[in-house]
Amino acid sequence: MKNLAIILQVLITLFFFQSCEEYEMVQYGEGNEINFMADYYLGKDKKPYWVDETEYLHYETNFGINPRGDSLLLDTLLVGVKISGVPADHPRKVAFTTKKLGDNTLEIVCPEEYYVPADTGVAVFKVLIKRPEKRNTEYSAYLTFDYEKSDFKAGTAERQTFELRVENSVNLELWGSSQEEWDGYYAMFFGDYSETKARYLITKYGGTVLNEWTMTNQFYDVLYSNGFYMDFEEYKADPDNAPLIDENTGEWIEIPDISELL
Repeated sequence: MKNLAIILQVLITLFFFQSCEEYEMVQYGEGNEINFMADYYLGKDKKPYWVDETEYLHYETNFGINPRGDSLLLDTLLVGVKISGVPADHPRKVAFTTKKLGDNTLEIVCPEEYYVPADTGVAVFKVLIKRPEKRNTEYSAYLTFDYEKSDFKAGTAERQTFELRVENSVNLELWGSSQEEWDGYYAMFFGDYSETKARYLITKYGGTVLNEWTMTNQFYDVLYSNGFYMDFEEYKADPDNAPLIDENTGEWIEIPDISELL
């Protein structure tokens, strides 16, 4: 019985060490493997806070509601990568590509060649996201590595893709308001609501949250000078500007002249 107990103890010990070796192999790999890092703030903060948790490996944005409005054609995304193993004494190339995620595939632009610098295992790169062509439609893609053009192998499976979901949408809900609120208050300044009118106002004045923007000094300065009407009339008078057609009427949008109320 004593010998049997010793044999069982040896077998358990061997199994334990084998399990540890397998765990370390899975965790650390063979080196020279690449993984995405994730931004804890999901790209919404000026300075990323890099983490390894996979639940943060995604990015969503709306080109319709942004301070530059319809003039924003490219969005900049910071992409972080981490390399396993001992840092190399020379730069190593990283290349990206995309995989289909939904019905409308998002386009990205890599403005330069990317390299992980020598003597480091982490790097951050800028990737440009193209404005979706169709309005009010979600575009998506998986950002992943082009291993054939990179100096790295795939690392942990769940950290090889970065989910991108982008839209170009404007409506009252996204703008922080409602039809009832617009009709009861904002219509006094801007007239009837239309998406085209909202896009013009966002692009012209940069107000991304309607009820916050209308509390700013900028808003009141323009309002009390009848500036919304005069700015729009100036826009219409320039033949180089594209017509702003109200999707509800098929005619130019209108902004009321409130000079008699001031």
